[in-house]
Amino acid sequence: MEHILNFTRNKVTVLLMALVISVFSSCESDDEGEIETASTVHMKTLPKVAYVLGESLDLSDIVISMDRDGGTVDIPFASFGAENITTDPSDGTVLDFSHQQITIRVGDTGKGLIQAISVTNNVVALEVKNKATEDYVNGQELDLSNLVVTLVKEDGTKNDVAFNDFGTEIQTSPVNGAILSIENEEVIVTYPSTKAEIAQAIQVVPFAPLSGTVTTLPTNTEYEVGERLNLEGTVLTFSIASGQEVIVPFENFEAFDLLANPVNEAKLRASETEILISHSTNVSVAIPIMVNRPIIDVMVIETKPEKTLYTDGETIDLKGLSLRLSRSGKDDLIVSSDDFEIYEIVTTPAQGEVYSAGTNEIVVTYPDFVDTVSIPLGSETIYESDFSGGLDGWQANQNGGGSVNTSVEDGNLVAKDIVVGANPWDVQLFKPSLTLEKDAKYKLTTIVKAYPGQGDFWFSLSVGDGTGRDGWQAYDGGGGVWLAGDTEYQTYEKEFVMGQETTDGARVLLDIGNQTNGVMVQYVKLEKL
Repeated sequence: MEHILNFTRNKVTVLLMALVISVFSSCESDDEGEIETASTVHMKTLPKVAYVLGESLDLSDIVISMDRDGGTVDIPFASFGAENITTDPSDGTVLDFSHQQITIRVGDTGKGLIQAISVTNNVVALEVKNKATEDYVNGQELDLSNLVVTLVKEDGTKNDVAFNDFGTEIQTSPVNGAILSIENEEVIVTYPSTKAEIAQAIQVVPFAPLSGTVTTLPTNTEYEVGERLNLEGTVLTFSIASGQEVIVPFENFEAFDLLANPVNEAKLRASETEILISHSTNVSVAIPIMVNRPIIDVMVIETKPEKTLYTDGETIDLKGLSLRLSRSGKDDLIVSSDDFEIYEIVTTPAQGEVYSAGTNEIVVTYPDFVDTVSIPLGSETIYESDFSGGLDGWQANQNGGGSVNTSVEDGNLVAKDIVVGANPWDVQLFKPSLTLEKDAKYKLTTIVKAYPGQGDFWFSLSVGDGTGRDGWQAYDGGGGVWLAGDTEYQTYEKEFVMGQETTDGARVLLDIGNQTNGVMVQYVKLEKL
């Protein structure tokens, strides 16, 4: 763009200075020697002080006042010559941007004054030389690439500016690339520094396609079941009544009211062979895809459903259930019950089906896979141990001088190096914060053995109060198992009914503080029957 000088700020300064006449406050050095400032020279009438580049200096209106013979004399510009008063620049000088003041000198007295002036050549108007694209369909992007505007300056000169050279000096509303709607009727082009502007009319008609075709397929057209649809890269072309062809990339589907079925990011099923892109005018375009069902080698239960205990008439709820599907040469798939329908995984009984008395399991089937997996019904797991990652939330009391070292060895919870406290309950191992409901029936299962070389003792354990609300009592009445020598693991099982009010503070308690013998806990399960 041709350089455009904007002297708006200088012009404001000049107008302010025009109200206050500046006299020399010190000696000014110039070609004619030093001029002494004089408060006896005053500006009575200002000359023209605001000019456009190329105009001639006009001092015809200037009148100064001088003290003379005890009085004040007014001297108009016409008398400057007779009074030996000179100006720099002189009257009639063609002005450029270097001219910022007028210096007035009174003969050889060294007296005079300075008057500021401004010289500008601002943009005062805009003209459209080459129009931007005028005709659009609702949803298309504004295209200003062909737009050329003409800047008209104060001195009447003009220069053309192409859209690519607008920079920040020229702005448009809407901006280039904006999504248009039928409400858009014009593009406003503005030169912000002088507020000059001009409008170009545009026409936006509704998008009413007659037909459509796939111009570019999506980047990905082949999937596995459960993968999410990705329509990036898709480009469609539509024909409209005017004969115009409208190209619509995926990113603009929403602007053109185009709907995809299934929607972008949806998890895909094996039965889906195409994506249908449709418009409200009943015009649609089909994009072919392929969705392959994973070939699996093994199917196991990853997590059990939260609810496995039902009464007659309740509905089956598979929330929490997930499967691990193993595939040769590929990562395992973890599929939650929410996605069973997508993978065509069938459960019997199914989600939402009414439970009937006597049903003792839920059978899970994968398409074209011979083996099934089953989830036993009739109990609800409250807690089931998993020491593969650490202590699994188990804690130790170490009071009354007693102590114990707890760790995990080969997937087993180990308590050893026990120092007995002042009381049997000073050293305990427990799993806290379990929920028990009043009058509900429960079963505790524990698999435990003595630490090698420390056998032959009675080991006590229970399910009881873990907060002190009920006096730390054992809700199951307590129990135990004899751990003899280095025998194999012993399985302890006990059923009980919760006789106290419902609590969230129950615990499974292992009374390791009755003796110094160490123990190894392989498995603990508390279930509601």
